Amino acid sequence: MAVYKIENYVLRYDMDTNKPWVIFHYKIGDAWRNKNWFPPAENFVYLADMLRNEKPLYFVEASNGKKWITSSAEEIGEEES
Repeated sequence: MAVYKIENYVLRYDMDTNKPWVIFHYKIGDAWRNKNWFPPAENFVYLADMLRNEKPLYFVEASNGKKWITSSAEEIGEEES
C-alpha cells in the first residue's frame, strides 16, 4: 500500500458539463506528482469541506487498486490547543 501526504490541491468545477475536478499534489522523494480525480457532483461539497478543514490528508493507493483519501491526527494550529 502506498501512502502519500497531500501537499496541496486544486478544486475545479466545469460549468459547461457540471462536473467537479480535483487535482492532488504530493511528493515521492523530491519529485512532485499529481492525481486527477473526477468525483460525483453530489459528493463534491463534502470533499471540499474535508480538504479545507482536515489536516493532514493522505492519498492512499492499495495494492488491490482501491484508492482513498484519509485524514490523520490533526496538527495543532492557531485555534487549537
